[in-house]
Amino acid sequence: MGGGQNIVLRARWVVPVEGPPIENGAVAIHDGGVVAVATARDLAATALEDLGDVVLLPGFVNAHTHLELSRLVGVLPTDSGFVPWLERLTAMLRAGADPDRDIEASVRAGLRESAASGVTVLADVTRRPEVVRRLLADGPLRALSFGEVIAVGRIRGELTSRLDAAAGVGAPGHVGGSRPADSSCLLRIGISPHSPYTVEPDGLRACAARAGETALPLCVHLAETAEEEMFTVGGTAIEGAAPERGPLQKYLKRLDVWDDAVPCPRRRPVELAAECGLLRNDTVLAHANFVSDADIQIIAESGAHVAYCPRTHRAFGHPPHRFREMLGARINVCVGTDSLASNPSLSVLDELRFLRREFPHVPPQTLLRMGTLNGARALGWDERIGSLRPGKDADIVAVPYDTSGPTDPLVNVLTSTLAPAAAYVRGIRRAP
Repeated sequence: MGGGQNIVLRARWVVPVEGPPIENGAVAIHDGGVVAVATARDLAATALEDLGDVVLLPGFVNAHTHLELSRLVGVLPTDSGFVPWLERLTAMLRAGADPDRDIEASVRAGLRESAASGVTVLADVTRRPEVVRRLLADGPLRALSFGEVIAVGRIRGELTSRLDAAAGVGAPGHVGGSRPADSSCLLRIGISPHSPYTVEPDGLRACAARAGETALPLCVHLAETAEEEMFTVGGTAIEGAAPERGPLQKYLKRLDVWDDAVPCPRRRPVELAAECGLLRNDTVLAHANFVSDADIQIIAESGAHVAYCPRTHRAFGHPPHRFREMLGARINVCVGTDSLASNPSLSVLDELRFLRREFPHVPPQTLLRMGTLNGARALGWDERIGSLRPGKDADIVAVPYDTSGPTDPLVNVLTSTLAPAAAYVRGIRRAP
């Protein structure tokens, strides 16, 4: 596997995800990979590192984030709704005096915070892949970098150049594919047509075709806001006139990119994505906040994954998310943080603790899988990470066990406020 330490980590509890918790447990690591998970007594060795009263878990997987927005923490209110927030965000990004420098500082800060929170792998969506991927390649974490494509109205002609940049054309050293053969590669790339209101249907099809040709995974913001359906379905049109498309059309007009040649597909967002070939078993659907029963069925049949961002969802006051119905339909639902422009932290553990408070009847094992193995599966890394078992990489987080809290180790982790004590990527300690 290459890289990493030869050591045995001992903890009060080990929670492997694909097996029952182990009290007084230990994980043996050799050359960056897990070689054994058992009791500390069974794995007694001179290389034992006793981490004390902690719970060892697989590293957390952030299945959807935007690291380059990390500098915007706490400066963009969400209480007036999604489209006003989006307009303020766009204005702030356009006003940046030195965008590359801002992006670099934001990504570095986001990586530090992610590592400190126990995240060991993240899926980052970036407008500037040529800048961000260089930082991710040198960073401490695994990363799937989705290059963002925006091409609508007056900027539809930029589709090819943006798609080339997203797909890494002319950028050496990056690895694509939904199932990387080289386990030592910690950076992979993918394509992200931003949304059905910023990429026209022909552009969505082009992104899907390029991803298929190059074996690159996809990510798309889909059914994120109620206004999105107004945009893709359209209102009642006066004879001879184009249909009204709602607040997102007005947003594009204020950006001065709208023209009347933008087609109205007359389809709900999920239906449109399916027709354009975006729904595949290596596609991550970011948010999926507004979905019907029929939409859930379409997603389930496609094998696409849903990255639910719980606290961002709550910040915008959306109706309850249907993640439980999605799980019941066998959709692979994982957890993302979105960005610090809409969320107070980049911690997947904070998201899981939020879900535990809001949905106490959801089994804690289900929540843990959403933040670990489900995320690994969505990103095409589940053969290497997402659980602790021999043959997988040693991506591990140690969370302090609250001795005054519940005795069940997973409930203890989900109900405490203690921050992770250590995180490892391929057996190498990355934080704190």
